[in-house]
Amino acid sequence: MTALFGMALLIGIVMMLAWIAATAVAANVEGWANVDPERRFGSEGRFILAGVLGFGMAGLSSFYAGWPPPVALGASLVGAAGLVGVSIWLGPETGE
Repeated sequence: MTALFGMALLIGIVMMLAWIAATAVAANVEGWANVDPERRFGSEGRFILAGVLGFGMAGLSSFYAGWPPPVALGASLVGAAGLVGVSIWLGPETGE
């Protein structure tokens, strides 16, 4: 169980750092606008990133708090949904 949550957190952190780096490059290097992850992957990509990161963070936190594995799994799903909600609330305007 720890490996599942740990791998999700590690993958989420690596994805987040890559997302930030690609956004910075797209904003600062002329002609590289096509590497902007928001443009390439859209809000769905941001939701996947937030879900994986939230799943790992909430899962590890609840598992190490001593919660039973089924409850920790439920908490990790709630954490994933919560972070997706935050990414909707604080994410860029979609123009819709």
